[in-house]
Amino acid sequence: MPGRLEDKVAIITGGAGYIGTAITQAFCREGARVVIADFDASKFDDMSAKLSAAERARVSFIKTDACDDTQLRSMAAQVVAEHGRIDVLVAMVGGSKDALIHKMTDEQWDQVIDLNLRSLFLSCRAIVPHMMERQYGKIVLMSSRSYLGNIGQVNYAAAKAGVIGFANSLSREMARYRVNVNAVVPGFVDNPRLANMPEKYRQMRIELNPFQTAAEPKDVAEVILFLASDEARQVTGQAIRVACW
Repeated sequence: MPGRLEDKVAIITGGAGYIGTAITQAFCREGARVVIADFDASKFDDMSAKLSAAERARVSFIKTDACDDTQLRSMAAQVVAEHGRIDVLVAMVGGSKDALIHKMTDEQWDQVIDLNLRSLFLSCRAIVPHMMERQYGKIVLMSSRSYLGNIGQVNYAAAKAGVIGFANSLSREMARYRVNVNAVVPGFVDNPRLANMPEKYRQMRIELNPFQTAAEPKDVAEVILFLASDEARQVTGQAIRVACW
């Protein structure tokens, strides 16, 4: 039986991390060809080591700075030249620089807005024309439970709230082209990078999850897989929460 993404071409920007790896594995399982567009080739090497030989055969890497318009347009053109089309965009680029507002620098504000919002704008602007031309596409954007607000994260909360507004607006622009646009809003997702987090703060985060357990990357990946598939053809403009109220 064909997979849910059989022969689809998916780009995952910033996709060489833990959640990106889980998304890539889910997409490969369902028959997609996956392009990881990330600025860090060493992270992609680490990611590749976690993939099976069959998965690696379906995955390629293009070194891309998602805050650089020229690099993004070049990457999109390369994907179309090599694969013929772009069916799916998953925008994973993001990051935080925490500080209380009276201590937050202009640089900390600008870096977080650029990483989480400017990269999103530039990525979509580079890729949606290819989807519009074909009258088909799935776009999944990454928000965070932090959009509800955290102490020391006015920059990150504002950016992640902006992702939801961006998804709502873009979904209305793209509906006439049969392009679905949705956001995913994860709560606390466990990964080895958080191994050194003090247990007190780790537990505080876990307690914000509805089932009082940390989510795993695959929990987020399976929701994104659904949104990238034709099973979600009537789902657009939504912000779907995973492991958070």
